[in-house]
Amino acid sequence: MTNLERALCQLEIATQALAEIPDDHLEGAQAALDRRSRAIEDLAELTGSPLLMPSEECQDTLRRLQLVCEAGAQAQQKLGRFTRTAMEEWRQWSWIYRALSTQYEPSPFLDCRG
Repeated sequence: MTNLERALCQLEIATQALAEIPDDHLEGAQAALDRRSRAIEDLAELTGSPLLMPSEECQDTLRRLQLVCEAGAQAQQKLGRFTRTAMEEWRQWSWIYRALSTQYEPSPFLDCRG
């Protein structure tokens, strides 16, 4: 397996893992993003060296990169929806907290007796 093939496989695997992360699994999404970033860095390092390959292999590589790019765009949209949902929920709880704090005088003591 060539370095290019290895880097492409890692990028494909990392992108697939990112696409399969559930919407509410933030830690998993961050780990998948980090893994995909490392795979992209590894692939980018190969661009500094000349790549000599047959035309068919070049076309296959371009096709695979295009598929990875499309999957990455879908994952980005999914993460964008997750972010918007989290921000919407945060705004709602923030509004509730502000509404409650104007109604009740906050106590300087915290009752931990249960």
